Amino acid sequence: MQFVINEKILSIPPHISTTWDSIASLHMNQAPQGSTLIISLHNGTTIQIPNLAQDVLTKIFQTHSEFISSNSKPKEEGTAGQLFNMENIVNLGLPMRFGGALEGLGAAMQHNSEQANAPDLPKEVLEKISAVAKIMDNDQSLEQSLKAEPHCNCMHCQIARAITGQEQITEPQFEEDEEVSDEDLKFRSWNVSQSGDNLYTVSNPLNEEEHYSVYLGEPIGCTCGEKNCEHIKAVLDT
Repeated sequence: MQFVINEKILSIPPHISTTWDSIASLHMNQAPQGSTLIISLHNGTTIQIPNLAQDVLTKIFQTHSEFISSNSKPKEEGTAGQLFNMENIVNLGLPMRFGGALEGLGAAMQHNSEQANAPDLPKEVLEKISAVAKIMDNDQSLEQSLKAEPHCNCMHCQIARAITGQEQITEPQFEEDEEVSDEDLKFRSWNVSQSGDNLYTVSNPLNEEEHYSVYLGEPIGCTCGEKNCEHIKAVLDT
């Protein structure tokens, strides 16, 4: 089977042989049994070509991208071709329709919670996808339909954030709790220090002027004048 893929013609016998200006869009349909190239023509016809080799797909999309770039409006000339690395996009498995508003990206890329902790896609790839999406999504239908889950990092959510500017919410990081000793757990209402034989000074840590002398000899007593007062209990507890 002889393929012809150049700046004017796309010929893949026996499926299609036509000029690029008759092609409205290209996108990929991924299925368990294999991938299928979908070619939509301006006359409404849809051509399906299954199981093309990766290098052929890359060549087709690259050539179509260059054709669109060379025939776009002056302000957009070269932009898509410069920003869009087709080999990266095809390898990522992202189907896109160059002739429209990138409908394939929103339809095929679905949020996958099982990949919530996936590694970050290369920054340059995300930037290129975002740039091309904004150029081609004239009616902003794609940007309005894309939604990223706040705590997810799957491929869909990464691309949605790149295109829409949504921010990822990361789980807060908590420092490990410090170990608390039994001494730290005790509520110290009085400071107790020994000032003599069986004689102790009990002071209020919140008021330095409040202090008492507790004697543990015979008889036990406290200068506060109360029997069994909290000052005596504080000394006995130390």
